[in-house]
Amino acid sequence: MKLTLNLASRSYLNRRALRFSYFAVIAVLALLLAVNMYGYWHARNRVGLLNGRLADVEQQMLVEKGPVSRALTPREQEQLVTDVEFANEILKKDGFRWTLLLDRLEAVLPERVSIRGIRPNYREGSFNLTGDARTVADLRMFLDNLSGSADFNDVYLLQQARQERKEGAGLIGFSIVVKGAF
Repeated sequence: MKLTLNLASRSYLNRRALRFSYFAVIAVLALLLAVNMYGYWHARNRVGLLNGRLADVEQQMLVEKGPVSRALTPREQEQLVTDVEFANEILKKDGFRWTLLLDRLEAVLPERVSIRGIRPNYREGSFNLTGDARTVADLRMFLDNLSGSADFNDVYLLQQARQERKEGAGLIGFSIVVKGAF
């Protein structure tokens, strides 16, 4: 028996399916071409629109900018210097770090002394402290700690007075100025 026998009456290639496949690929490519052309057209229109808006904004900036700056009169110069000094003072006050000052004070504050108020003086770089101490020794220890600290330069006791409370316990109220603190 001979096994090389070929009983096919036509070729193995299914031409109908091949043509359908070619048509499907061409249709998909045509659809992608149409989508890309629409995207290009839309992007081109947007670029034109944005260029028009940019030109309008540039024109408006030229109008708002006004004429070339002129020389200031002496009165205007004085006003400008005053405004700059005021702005610098605000910036200096804003740049002050309260948490750092409070941390430094907490490090030197004895246990039996309490601070009631802190009033800064930005121009002199100092602040006033008001507070209470239980005894004169506690107040003295607080003053010594402040004076001995590298963070505070000049410490001056402005006033001290014994304050009697309803509970019967007397406290010593004090006021201190610390210069060169910031």
